[in-house]
Amino acid sequence: MFDRFRLTYRLRLDATGVHVTVGKPPARFLNAVQDIAALHGIDRGTIDCKGAGRHARLRFSDDFPERGRQAIRNVWTPPTGPGSGGGMRASG
Repeated sequence: MFDRFRLTYRLRLDATGVHVTVGKPPARFLNAVQDIAALHGIDRGTIDCKGAGRHARLRFSDDFPERGRQAIRNVWTPPTGPGSGGGMRASG
């Protein structure tokens, strides 16, 4: 199946912790995921961030426990895209 959103980063959770398998997630988000995984006892699953800028979305694997999904969404801040490029135009 064609997926129109490019994978930005992927986190894999297992019994030994949280591992980055693709890309570079924000350090704050990675630390928050580690804390939430420890708090909720999550030891399996993957989290994908797909898309860019305001179109970015988190996708959880089917084996990721429901109890941690909302907590992770609450600490995730979607990446911001480049600015509009507008601004004040030089005059004279």
